[in-house]
Amino acid sequence: MGYIKYISDENAKKLLGKRFPLGLKRVIKLLDQYLNVLDDNGDSLPGQLLFHNISKSRNWSISEFAKIDADMVLELDTASKRLNIDLRDYRVHSEFAREYEERRVVLHILLKDSHKTTWAIYLPLQSLIIGFGDPMLGYHCYGHGISFLDEHGELKEENEVFYCGITKRGWLIRMTEHFREIKGDSKKTFHKLWREYLGNSNVLLNSELIALNHSYETAMNWEEWVVEKYMAKNKSLNMIPGGFAGLKRFSSQNHSHSENEISIVLGQSSFLSFANRSYQGLKNPMIEKLWRDDRYYAKVIGKRNNTFSTSELLEIRQMAKKGYDVKQIGNQLGIIAPKRIRNVLSGKTYSRM
Repeated sequence: MGYIKYISDENAKKLLGKRFPLGLKRVIKLLDQYLNVLDDNGDSLPGQLLFHNISKSRNWSISEFAKIDADMVLELDTASKRLNIDLRDYRVHSEFAREYEERRVVLHILLKDSHKTTWAIYLPLQSLIIGFGDPMLGYHCYGHGISFLDEHGELKEENEVFYCGITKRGWLIRMTEHFREIKGDSKKTFHKLWREYLGNSNVLLNSELIALNHSYETAMNWEEWVVEKYMAKNKSLNMIPGGFAGLKRFSSQNHSHSENEISIVLGQSSFLSFANRSYQGLKNPMIEKLWRDDRYYAKVIGKRNNTFSTSELLEIRQMAKKGYDVKQIGNQLGIIAPKRIRNVLSGKTYSRM
């Protein structure tokens, strides 16, 4: 069989952006080549995705995907400029299979920067395949996650946390707004935590387009369900419930606003409506739990300007044990203010590190 064009250039631009790292055209070409290799080797996956897209039986309004369970993993190393692609096939390795309702082919794009935080982007591969239709119609349901890695680089799933939302303007626009606030001085829980872990090689930051083409009601129900699920597991970075439950919470706290004012404007989630009008932050049990963790406390304090790192504190205490006085420690370590050293040694500051 001859070469088949599987990837829609237009859909790729809409869902990944024109300025994609290492070049969007290069990514599209690699995906097309790999899908053709799979097809040439007798794998039905590419053809099934294409057929399902053009099938009249596909439920377009709920972003229905073909029930093929696999992950296509594309790694982009920004240092070496190399691209690698691989298929994790759960049709073969059924022990890793998803629940039937959640089965689909997910494209993983890993942006790896040497000695820095890896950013993973996930989205349904089928939404990039020709015949899917306009991916910008309806609502996008998305999530951002922060995952922690062990000393071997493996995920520690018990420590993962998530922020989830919906938008009608496209997930890239909403993502850009989030990242602008992260780079700024936003005090929102999700933004603060993401900002604190940028540059940490033991953390995986991830962004996922989970569903698209949803109606308003379907998207709101999804957001309410997913936020409630993560809140119940103490893994949510959302400050209030999602969907209609969030609107109800917002309405009860803002009696002076009309019904039209508290509706979702411009297709933004209930979280965004609340956050833009609320001046008082809400406590987040996940963050409270993290602050009680001395390791998390040390990571945050150590990354701030004008604070001692864990290694500096260790040197100060070790030198004091060896008999060095405050002045000698300051001269040796280049610390100008002796009061800071005295506070460390007395336990007035950094007692948890």
